[in-house]
Amino acid sequence: MKTVVQSGVHRVGVEEWPAPVPAPGEVLVRIRAVTICASDIHMFAEGNVGGVSWDGPFVPGHEAAGVVEDSNGTDLKEGTPVVLDPAAPCRSCDMCREGLLHLCRDLKFLDLPPIHGAMRELVAWPADCAFPVPESLEIVEAPLLEPLSVGVHAAELTSGLEEATVLIAGCGAIGLCTLQMAKLRRAATVFASDPIPERLAAARELGADAVIEVGRQDPVEEIMEATAGRGVDIAFEVAGPSEALQQCLDAVRPAGQVVVIGIPPEDEYRLGPSALRRQEMTLRFVRRQNENFPEAIALVREGRVRLSPLLTHRFPMERAQEAFELAERKGEGAIRVAVMP
Repeated sequence: MKTVVQSGVHRVGVEEWPAPVPAPGEVLVRIRAVTICASDIHMFAEGNVGGVSWDGPFVPGHEAAGVVEDSNGTDLKEGTPVVLDPAAPCRSCDMCREGLLHLCRDLKFLDLPPIHGAMRELVAWPADCAFPVPESLEIVEAPLLEPLSVGVHAAELTSGLEEATVLIAGCGAIGLCTLQMAKLRRAATVFASDPIPERLAAARELGADAVIEVGRQDPVEEIMEATAGRGVDIAFEVAGPSEALQQCLDAVRPAGQVVVIGIPPEDEYRLGPSALRRQEMTLRFVRRQNENFPEAIALVREGRVRLSPLLTHRFPMERAQEAFELAERKGEGAIRVAVMP
């Protein structure tokens, strides 16, 4: 089968690899689309993400959707369009027993070394991590249900969203999904900040009340002016760099909340703790999602969340190198870039 393989930093190509054989409880899925996430870009550009690296040829991609090719005795019928949850928990450790499946101590994650990712023609994955896609959703857009599930989880972890003033710092796919969740949870005012005008335009389209172009405008100054010096109640950091997190901390009112979703370029933050301590801020970190795919799918089925504005570019597998380069530089208004086997 055709497979996208990363063989070095900034280097991917297409190779022929053997097709996988599904184990008991797994289905074989013919992949139709894989979208490139920020963590994939870290692996492509730096060779690691969050301290995890590969030491040989590696298949990227975890936001994936396709069609069941072999049900392998499971309840999923062959021909069913599905989206994959890339995280397969053991369901038996202490974290799983507490309902924290995303914090499983023996988690298998599609696209996290040593487990190869989904950017290939066929993937064998647990049937209970494959969810039927709504008929209204184009299969190439279905991988975006994964970042939406992260936005659903982030909103679920955040208290007091109703009538809150909110900042979304970073308008990539997860930021734009989180923005939509804040609006659904009846936030009073949502600010969105990003250095890329096309992403701010998408934020406007998806419900942001005000946008701030980072680099041309100072997010903290703009928010303080707009809130008469009060600051926002809740800030979601979805950009990654330490400076974005610091801007969130500086923009939040005393006793406010900062919710961290982004992955920093380096596995560390450089923060001044004084404001956190003096103002009793809550700093909350988000680890992907926890069984939020069903809600994400329902929101799309009901038309309450839009995913199509997030998918900006599509590439055949043979142009995967070009797709990754575009996603890394965020050029041409790219938000999510899809690679299609």
